[in-house]
Amino acid sequence: MPFDTLHAILPATARDDRQITLIEGDKEQRVLSFQRLRQRALAVLGALQRQSLAPGDTMILCLADNERFLEMFWACVLGGVVPVPLAPGATDAHRQKLLRVFAQLGPKASVYIDGTSLERLDGFAAAQGLADQAAALRARALVPGSLDIGGEPGQPVSPRPDDLAFIQYSSGSTGEPKGVLLTHRNLCANIAAIIEAGAFSDRDVALSWMPLSHDMGLIGFHLNMLACGASHAIMRTDLFARRPLLWLDQASQRRATVLCSPNFGYQHYLRQFALKPPQGLDLSAVRLIFNGAEPISAELCRRFTQSMAPHGLPPNAMFPVYGLAEASLAVSFPPPSTPLETIELDRTALRVGAPVRAAAPGSAHAIEFVKLGRAVPGCEIRIVDDAGTGLADQTVGHVQIRGDNVSGGYFREGSGNGASRVTPGWLDTGDLGVMLDGQLVITGRAKDLIIVNGQNYYPTDLEEIAQQVPGIEANRVAAVGVRDASEGTESVALFVVHRGDLAGFVPKVQALRRIIGQQTDLELNDIVPVSAIPKTTSGKLQRYALALAFEQGEFATIRSELAGFMSANAAIEPVEAGPKSTALRLKEICEPLIPDQQITVQTNLLEINLKSLTLARIHEAIEREFPQRIEVTDLFDYPTLEQLAKLLDETQT
Repeated sequence: MPFDTLHAILPATARDDRQITLIEGDKEQRVLSFQRLRQRALAVLGALQRQSLAPGDTMILCLADNERFLEMFWACVLGGVVPVPLAPGATDAHRQKLLRVFAQLGPKASVYIDGTSLERLDGFAAAQGLADQAAALRARALVPGSLDIGGEPGQPVSPRPDDLAFIQYSSGSTGEPKGVLLTHRNLCANIAAIIEAGAFSDRDVALSWMPLSHDMGLIGFHLNMLACGASHAIMRTDLFARRPLLWLDQASQRRATVLCSPNFGYQHYLRQFALKPPQGLDLSAVRLIFNGAEPISAELCRRFTQSMAPHGLPPNAMFPVYGLAEASLAVSFPPPSTPLETIELDRTALRVGAPVRAAAPGSAHAIEFVKLGRAVPGCEIRIVDDAGTGLADQTVGHVQIRGDNVSGGYFREGSGNGASRVTPGWLDTGDLGVMLDGQLVITGRAKDLIIVNGQNYYPTDLEEIAQQVPGIEANRVAAVGVRDASEGTESVALFVVHRGDLAGFVPKVQALRRIIGQQTDLELNDIVPVSAIPKTTSGKLQRYALALAFEQGEFATIRSELAGFMSANAAIEPVEAGPKSTALRLKEICEPLIPDQQITVQTNLLEINLKSLTLARIHEAIEREFPQRIEVTDLFDYPTLEQLAKLLDETQT
């Protein structure tokens, strides 16, 4: 291994001809050489040391500004302060998580956060009776621009390989957040493995829109690139959400060789690509497009690759991988530049401890999985039964890993926030999988597995079947196991994003029950229309949140109303007054911002060639009128004012 601490990744002799480009917009970009990044980090470290921050202290990084994030991250690393990346966000769930993580770290933790987010946190806390917690956090908050960086540069400390480098909080943490402890040894071992398994070199040019609070963004597409001396560009995540086509436009301009995205990112891109196909793309330089962070859809991989083929994308560029924060990121890679490999299995045989069975051609019980390659160097994978006993190949079981890259545990593990280690030395990933031809196949999450009448059902499988119904899209449907407390039984509830009236939802219910019954023999009792599916910042569905809300009776009213429509199979007249008045208010907000356009409440804002800055201003103006009610990405999911008005009315509190 060429290095054993992160300090060696960004040394004082860092190459000045290698750089990081921070993409804020089409024409809004800033460039930092590796050497300049270190200099600016030391300036920030000096300010921290003058404020008496010392090695071992913790610093939550909760901001979307990638430049400020990197400066503070490296200031902490060089000074022995432990950075704690945390996803910023405009929702109450993000604010709740920030307060919980701060409380978990202790009152001496510092928080690097922008002023606007801090003000909104205060408002949220006051409304939730958490003013004392917010006041404690504010007392430890550092706001960009407030630091005295004009003094002497900071003095780096020399860490040992087994010292804590940073704490990576899981994007899907529930209840008490889980902070994964990552040492310099963990990270350096995994980075060396990624470089070897992915054949990285200083000739690579990388581009990522993944947030730096996420392990793929921070470790895979920043630390890894620094380590192999590759110039890389980091695009703001909210910019990708607003203007997904800019992603591959920038890749084309930069002759990028390495890209990445989870499933939902490819889908988001293709949706806009279909509306306005870009001209002049040249993706012939791309050798790897990482696909990870959530279950991988083989069909979506093929559709994306085929759509981009006319623009020069090599046919074998799609690179499906498996990893998790507890592994410092990477667990398995396929060989680079090899064809996508999949296998169709019989879903009825996918039980822990049971051998898999190939699906018969054309079988309604077939489910397609993507093969995710072999363990990266220095990491081991095994499949075990419920008791932790190793299983033979081609047998479904729990996926366990071990190696120098695997975290030793979680922050405050003794408080019940710990790792699952059935066997000493091995970490249970929480996933179920099988080894086939030496390659790992992930079949689902153990905690998401639904068992009804002794039969196993995987949520992702049910969701893919549901997408065969017109109007049902990925990431807008979630299958969840729910318990009947009185009967002590479990059943499946399907949650579907629906914006129309309940009468219009009835045909979808009928179609969903029919197709899922045909392909799985499962009788769906509950198909629930919802305004949105809760997700993590990396796009993973938060099924647990839906299950909890269901079991607490939050959907009881709408289920009862829907049952009435189902039994009568009748139509209802939509209520026009609320949505109409809201739509007209939105029209009044938007018209001054686009004076050269004639718009109606039915105008698709994405089809009238608005600039990203204009869309951002529209979102800001709506935010002032309807504070904290919509995200900027909602403008893409509900692009007419009529659709957006319904969203606002349905989220009214």
